[in-house]
Amino acid sequence: MIPGITITNLMIVITMIIIIMTIIIIVVTTTTTITTIIIIIIIIIIIIIIIIIIIIIIIIIIIISISIIIISISISIIIIIMTNVKSSSL
Repeated sequence: MIPGITITNLMIVITMIIIIMTIIIIVVTTTTTITTIIIIIIIIIIIIIIIIIIIIIIIIIIIISISIIIISISISIIIIIMTNVKSSSL
C-alpha cells in the first residue's frame, strides 16, 4: 500500500505545478479572453488525463499487491498441506 501513498503525493505535486503554470500563462498572456479560455480548457483536459492515468496506475498497483498476497497465502497453504501429508504418512 506504500506505493499508493507516494503516487498520491506525486499527483498532488503535479497538479500544483500545473496550477502554477496555468496562473503564469494567464498572467503572461495579454491576448484575447477567447485564447486564454482555450488555454485553460486545454490545461484542464491535461490535468484530467494525468489524474486518470495516476488513478489507473494506483488501481494496477493495488491489484498487483492483492494478487501477490493471494499467491503467497495459497503457497503457504500448499506448504502446510504438504507438511501435514508428509507427517501423516510417517
